[in-house]
Amino acid sequence: MQQVVIIEDEKYAAVYLKELLEKLAPDMQVVAVLENVSDAIKKLPALNPDLVLADIQLEDGISFQIFETLNWTKPVIFVTAYDSYAIRAFKVNGIDYLLKPYDEEELSQALEKFRRMAHPEFIQNLKDMLQQVKLPAPGSSFKERFAITLGSRIVSVPVQDVAYFFYANRTTHLVQMDGQKYPYSESLDSLYNLLNPTHFFRANRNYIIHHRSIDKIENHAGRNIVVYLSPLPAEGSISISKDRITEFKYWLDA
Repeated sequence: MQQVVIIEDEKYAAVYLKELLEKLAPDMQVVAVLENVSDAIKKLPALNPDLVLADIQLEDGISFQIFETLNWTKPVIFVTAYDSYAIRAFKVNGIDYLLKPYDEEELSQALEKFRRMAHPEFIQNLKDMLQQVKLPAPGSSFKERFAITLGSRIVSVPVQDVAYFFYANRTTHLVQMDGQKYPYSESLDSLYNLLNPTHFFRANRNYIIHHRSIDKIENHAGRNIVVYLSPLPAEGSISISKDRITEFKYWLDA
């Protein structure tokens, strides 16, 4: 039985990942869930797992600090909300990743890669990777307002006025609680990293929703969850990605 440690400071995300592992990898056992850099530095050497699944941005720093400090040489799969420009550095250096929101197939493929590989010393190039990856400073706050450019005007939208973001026609859109809609220049992947995960959830590849925008939820025998938002989107309702249903339930509870 191969031992796994999860490093993740969002409780619902950690539980979701643990449950996916139990489903997809009966040959693996999660021996610990660590929530921050300092705990991981203290406890990881004694746990000595075969595999680590680590979020990048933790409550007290960046998880790379753990592996640099410990001179870690075992495989790590990074679970991250950062956009693809940052992820390229991981792939070049032989480190796999899951880009949030990930699905069962993506996790399964990453685990298969781990099973096939020997344990290479891939952390030796970590400092070079860090120079390529631009991350928010530890302890930085989440985004509080959004500047929208409309011709010669700039509109500032406070985060508390945002109902949801959606992607359509090759454009990201911000929708306010009053129904006002604006185009926004960031991708959903980039946005998700800047939003407080307590309030916002990546429902599927086209929607990031605020919990206050949820009007009604229909649970179809646990196989499909349909969410009705207010203001109402053009399609009337949205579906939670099948592989994110468990995480969505934990997010609601959190």
